[in-house]
Amino acid sequence: MIRIYAHTENEEQAEACYGAFLTGTIPQSGWILTEGAHLYLLDRKPAIPEGEGLAVSEGPVDFISTTLPAAKARAAYGAYLSGRRLPAGCALAAGEGAIGIISSSAYEPDLGHMDMYRLPFDPLEEVVTPREAANLYGADAKRVQADCEGAGENGIFSLSEVRHSGNTWLLLRRAAERVYRGSTEEKPPFALNPLLLVFSTIEAARIWNRDSGTVRSAAAGAGHAAARMEEGERRKSGRTWLVTRDAMDRLFGQALPAAMKDAMRWLR
Repeated sequence: MIRIYAHTENEEQAEACYGAFLTGTIPQSGWILTEGAHLYLLDRKPAIPEGEGLAVSEGPVDFISTTLPAAKARAAYGAYLSGRRLPAGCALAAGEGAIGIISSSAYEPDLGHMDMYRLPFDPLEEVVTPREAANLYGADAKRVQADCEGAGENGIFSLSEVRHSGNTWLLLRRAAERVYRGSTEEKPPFALNPLLLVFSTIEAARIWNRDSGTVRSAAAGAGHAAARMEEGERRKSGRTWLVTRDAMDRLFGQALPAAMKDAMRWLR
């Protein structure tokens, strides 16, 4: 599992930085630096050496700054965009519309001024299935399902508020409240989209390339002791188990980058 440290102005900035890391983008506020199994969420640009400009053909920028050979820098940049761990010896910093790639030995984190990052909310409680939304807010379950399927420019939900996950849909609790209860809350309560963090076991099995029965057993606590999820890592919704990204990373290692990128393509 990746270890996350934070020194940010506030929780909103930390969430925005973490969300940018998960989506391979640049945080709108603050900076991130990632290397190996470590991620740093920062309030300002880290003290790293300036590099030379290198043109790139994909992602959020046209040029990156790097102190590394071009081939190695491009490999690290591509890994970040696709959600893979960076090549050994590489570190990537992103913020203020820029991305820089350096040797990992060139950055010394001041851990004395950082805290281990913990989410300020429970993502499992911020995501619901259509049936749960129907039960919570007195809506027809078939209507909720249809509203999820019709998400987009002309739909009730935006594409960042719902996600198809295995044989069900997941939607943000706040979005369901807005639509079916008439909530007037305009600003999202979190800068980090909870849908980035929650999966059905069927979807999780596909993304982490595991047998769905194995993942379901881990969620239900029926697996062997080293492969059981704990409270706060899974929640049962009817017949469906919902599990967290952290739980899957802890038990099954890194996800398949292409599968994860496809699942998260509309989320920001």
